[in-house]
Amino acid sequence: MRLRLRAGVCLTAAVVALPAVVLTVARLIGGAHRQIAIVQAFAPWAIPAYLLVVLLLGALLVRPATHRPGRRPVATAATLAGLGLVLHVTWFAPSWWGSAPDPDPSAEPLTVMTANLRFGEAEAQDVADAVADHDVDLLVLQEVTPHVLAALEDAGIDTDLPHRAGEADRGALGTLVFSRSPVTDVRRLDTVMGSWAMTTAGLRVLAVHPAYPLDDRWGAELAIVRDAVEDEQPDLVAGDFNASPDHAPMRAILDTGLSDAAPLVNAGWQPTWPTAGFRGWPIPASVAIDHVLVGATMTATDTTTVTLDGTDHRALVAIVVRRAD
Repeated sequence: MRLRLRAGVCLTAAVVALPAVVLTVARLIGGAHRQIAIVQAFAPWAIPAYLLVVLLLGALLVRPATHRPGRRPVATAATLAGLGLVLHVTWFAPSWWGSAPDPDPSAEPLTVMTANLRFGEAEAQDVADAVADHDVDLLVLQEVTPHVLAALEDAGIDTDLPHRAGEADRGALGTLVFSRSPVTDVRRLDTVMGSWAMTTAGLRVLAVHPAYPLDDRWGAELAIVRDAVEDEQPDLVAGDFNASPDHAPMRAILDTGLSDAAPLVNAGWQPTWPTAGFRGWPIPASVAIDHVLVGATMTATDTTTVTLDGTDHRALVAIVVRRAD
């Protein structure tokens, strides 16, 4: 009976460990390989998987009935799982621990919200309500169709945010920025879905929406965003990046000197996608692909996510401000 229990525990540990190892290998491979980009996105799920394996195998090792000849492979497997756990926790730790630059007490905070409207199917009133509830100063919207733009205007989006840049378009192509302050020096970036550079509220801003990972252009368009960051030296970059820090192209963007607002404030895990499952699988929101990034002169003081009906993304709201000298 004990041998059967031991075999069952080992089998369960192996079944749990296999996808965790796949996630680790995918994360270590890095690069812009779109074939594994989806796998890389779910790398944080390796943490509970490895933890479960360590607990299962650890329980076997502390049982006095465990036969000595069988302890070594169990101990080896538990050690490897522990190393995998440590590796993923190290990658994930900046979301929870760390320090952020102090804000300038004399500077005016700016509340930024970014949201993907999923082919214009999001509920426009939810967007307008979120803008009002969070007193948003700068709104970055992706996948804005003419239909949802009209609905947003009917919901009074122009009342609080009268200035805009970008354009509505069919399907996923439209990106619009609404601002409380005038918008100037607007130029379009060379991504298929709308990405724009502009100046508003005294800040150089990039509103971005590169291709999704299953598209051949994914890595190339993230490189376009990275190049635009190097050229523009923006104070703020916001949008649906279709990438998380578990993707090497996203880390390359951060390596230009930008900081992700959520880790800056130690917000913990704030996944924004997929709120409506993935390809028929009932997967909860588990990937942070919507970001607000700040430049070298900026910091963040708070971030939160907001659920919007009709879209598979949560909106991300961040409060940003100039750093203290």
